[in-house]
Parts: sequence; C-alpha cells; structure tokens
Amino acid sequence: MRMRDLEKVSGVGRETIRYYIREGLLPEPDRASRNSAFYSDDHAQRLRAIKRLQEERFLPLAVIRTLLEAEDGDRWLAADAFPMLDSMLAARLGDGAARVPVTMLATQLSGGTTAIAELRDIGMISIDTDSTVSARDAAIAHAVDDLAEIGFTGELGFAGQQMRFYLDFIEWVTNQEMRLFLERTAGHVGEARALDMAERGVSAVNELLTQLRTRALLRKLGERRRVANDNSRDSTDTATG
Repeated sequence: MRMRDLEKVSGVGRETIRYYIREGLLPEPDRASRNSAFYSDDHAQRLRAIKRLQEERFLPLAVIRTLLEAEDGDRWLAADAFPMLDSMLAARLGDGAARVPVTMLATQLSGGTTAIAELRDIGMISIDTDSTVSARDAAIAHAVDDLAEIGFTGELGFAGQQMRFYLDFIEWVTNQEMRLFLERTAGHVGEARALDMAERGVSAVNELLTQLRTRALLRKLGERRRVANDNSRDSTDTATG
C-alpha cells in the first residue's frame, strides 16, 4: 500500500509515520525508487499496536520500542532448541496439572468473584473452560489480595488497569531473558545443563530483582528527601535574607 493508504487504515499521519521509521519503531518500506515507497500490513499492524500502547497504557516511545523489539525477537525462538525444556521446567517449577476451582478461590479473596473477574480482564490470571485457574494464577490472585489488605486498594487507584504496568514489565524482561538465554546456550550446552541453569536461574534472578528493586526504591526515597531538605533550606534562607 502507499503512504495515503497506510494513513487511512492506521489513523496515523504521514509525518508521525516517518518519525517512527527514523526512530526504528517501524521498518523501512520497500522502495521501487527514491520517491516511491510501499508499505505492508505489518506496518499497519505495528502502527495500531503503537497507538494502542500509547493511548491505553500511556507508555513512552522508548518503552514501546523495547516491547516491539522483544516481539521481533520471538521469531527465532525455534522449538527445536531444547524441545523438552518447557515441559521439564514446568514440572520442576510446580506448573503441573493442579487446578483451583474459581468458586473455591473466590471464597479465599476479600473481593470474591468481582476481584477474580477484574484480574482476568486485565490479563493477570486466566480462567479455563472448566472454571478453574492454575495454582500459580491462584497465588497471583492471593498476592494482589494481600496488597489490597495492606492498603493498595482500588479506591486509591492501585487496582484494575493501573496494575497493567507490572504485566508490561514482566513481558518485556522475560522476553529479553529468553532471547539472551537461548542465544547463549542453544548449540553450546546440552539440554540437561540448560534445564538446570533455567531452574536455578529463576530463583536467583527473582532474588536479584528483589534486591535491585528494594535498593532503587530506597535510593529514590532518599533523593526525594534530599530535594525536600534543599527546598526547605532555600525557603529559610529567603525568609531570613
């Protein structure tokens, strides 16, 4: 399709499209000549994705670019690299056939069935056709419920779509981890060693992220306090001056 067609199907203007191409958010179009460019359905789909991420999740372009790059990277994650890794790792991490009935889970959550429906709608958990969730999804629901009990409630804006940034972050970081892991191990180590690395790596990285996040939070709170102290001193100096 030509530029005018792409504008029409995507709802995005040509100057913005050209900017996205320069910034690497869109691939270069096919060019028959210097002044003749042709765009594919992939361009339209990506433009719609960018628009949705901006309007629904309020993500900056830098974050959107990394999400799109991660999606592109999925294409080379061939199934013939460690074909049994997923099932064996799931078994070791406890993601087996155990299911929790939604009716049972609802009795354990302060928000009941309403909380479950909200978690499902934002993609935090998945409900199977037999009205059950996985044990891990049940644990996620309990963790969100614990946050609400602490005070992170919907009334204060700590629920629903406002929790989506956690999912966005996890999708981004796990895509990066998968790309790096398979790129460095496929063809270099056996499947048994890759399984051991993946299993032990989950706990190690979880601990690493916990410590990095705690350190960053404390650092930012400290920076906030220093700014407040500086502002207080400036106000005092102005008053006494």
